[in-house]
Amino acid sequence: MIIRGHHLLCMLGFKGLGYDEEFIKNMDKIVKKLKNDGDVFIKLVDNVDNICEQCPNNFSGVCKNEHHKDSIKEMDDAVLESIHIKPGESMKYSEIMANIKLFMTEDIMNGICRNCNWKEYGYCVDGLKNLR
Repeated sequence: MIIRGHHLLCMLGFKGLGYDEEFIKNMDKIVKKLKNDGDVFIKLVDNVDNICEQCPNNFSGVCKNEHHKDSIKEMDDAVLESIHIKPGESMKYSEIMANIKLFMTEDIMNGICRNCNWKEYGYCVDGLKNLR
């Protein structure tokens, strides 16, 4: 499976909401699979991933929000750097969650996600708290 950095945080707080029904179904399927099997190997990236497959901002494999200041790509890189993983690395989902639990803080998350439309709901921060 391929997952981009910032989606690791999104998955923590996923509540079945999103862009549209197809996006929600796809993300729900991925989140459930990973929660049920921590041994799934994930390739971590800072570009489109398996969750992006159903995103309306995905245009032929490129995110329209990827190439500007405070972009999604910058968020991906910041998340991966914060949890001590390099783009392109592959590891078990359970190992990734262990890194998030060890290295990610609410302050770091709030800084990375400062421009996210979902931040105001607090779902991801709640997900991080529940991980602990």
